[in-house]
Amino acid sequence: MTIYLNAQQTSVANAKILVDSFSFEKSRVIPIGILIDLEKNWHIYWRNSGDSGMPTSIEYDLPEGITVSQIQWPAPKVFEFDGLASFGYEKQVLLIAELNIPKNFKSNSVLITAKLKSLICRDVCIPFNANVSKEIKLTNEFLAEEEISKLLSQTRIHLPEIKNDFELSVVPEEDNIILTVMNLNFELLKINSLYFLPYENGIFKNTAMQNFKIKDDKIELIVEYDQFKSAKLKELFGILVFHFNDAAQSQKVYEIKKQINTNN
Repeated sequence: MTIYLNAQQTSVANAKILVDSFSFEKSRVIPIGILIDLEKNWHIYWRNSGDSGMPTSIEYDLPEGITVSQIQWPAPKVFEFDGLASFGYEKQVLLIAELNIPKNFKSNSVLITAKLKSLICRDVCIPFNANVSKEIKLTNEFLAEEEISKLLSQTRIHLPEIKNDFELSVVPEEDNIILTVMNLNFELLKINSLYFLPYENGIFKNTAMQNFKIKDDKIELIVEYDQFKSAKLKELFGILVFHFNDAAQSQKVYEIKKQINTNN
């Protein structure tokens, strides 16, 4: 049983805003990220928390005219306990976004504030509600610290790829869907697991193990519906994770979005 503690701030996690290098001579876009550090054995949740926890959300408070992009979510880890599966991050995660500064913005600096809401869990769960802020000087050329730029660069490498190197078909059945990945390159066939993680909770069974089989140059993946499916499947939207059994335990992640025609 998960126990929830009534606490707003905790020493087992902290958050701060990072700013990457930018050049106003080339673009009015500023790369930023919220870095969340967690103590050992604690984890925080992805945009879909799975069977437990709460999805992490970030709400930005920005000066008028400045906009922020959607969060770019790295692929999460699957945590399993007593037959339940949840999706999130341990140790450290950087949630990247981009600020867009209009040309008519007159100030030479901008103060950004972000309200982060989530749970952090181990054998207990603690509400993690943090307000973080940072003032950014709007210079023509800003050079971030090497460590910060490296961290943002490494995070971008692990973001889901939008352009898929394959074709995809989806066949809805009564209790599951059969997802067929076709025209794969040779490297993507050398996997030891493949699973689909949906952005929306309540339609599919949350699990780290999904049945797949390789047939020549294609892979068939069976994704089971949740027994209490809360909505009709109209669109397959989430990430497809190819996991390799190499020394680095590496993976390739792709975002997939596909309209579904089904009477289920």
